[in-house]
Amino acid sequence: MTLNHYLGSDRPLPAGSFGYVYTYQKYSDIPKSDDKHALHNIMDLSHLNDTYVQVFETELDASGLDIGDVSSMPWRKELPISKPYVYGFNGSFTLSKEMKAQNPQGYACSLKCIRLLLSHMNEHMAAGESMEIYSCWDSDFPKTINPDLDWTLHLPDFEPEGSFNLADKQFIRMTK
Repeated sequence: MTLNHYLGSDRPLPAGSFGYVYTYQKYSDIPKSDDKHALHNIMDLSHLNDTYVQVFETELDASGLDIGDVSSMPWRKELPISKPYVYGFNGSFTLSKEMKAQNPQGYACSLKCIRLLLSHMNEHMAAGESMEIYSCWDSDFPKTINPDLDWTLHLPDFEPEGSFNLADKQFIRMTK
């Protein structure tokens, strides 16, 4: 199962991929691992040698935000989002003090994704407006809100340092 995240807006938002940093290289030019379990050592991928693929230098470069419009999907009406424009979004959205201590790279990647989302919202929201975020498991019906997880946050004052998590059935109203 997948924990899906949705963003509701009063106006259309740009969709796409944001924050990724990569170059293109020919598959044949990419150094290969000696790991016997690596895919290129398990099967013949030589047919890809002249194919250009995205190459990320670091884990942080490979972290980003993907946003897709789901407003016209038939199941969209099951979501408890009141806004007319609804977008699904993907990234890493979990921060904790333990994660920062034990996995600083993962923490940095999550912080990047969260800041990209907040920046995208801030850029496309006028003062006095709000957007809605809702998260739920993909196979969970009906789509309901857990009122214990319900938040209203003021976007200009919100800084996601420390602990942050988008949880199942959580509804967040972000105001500006």
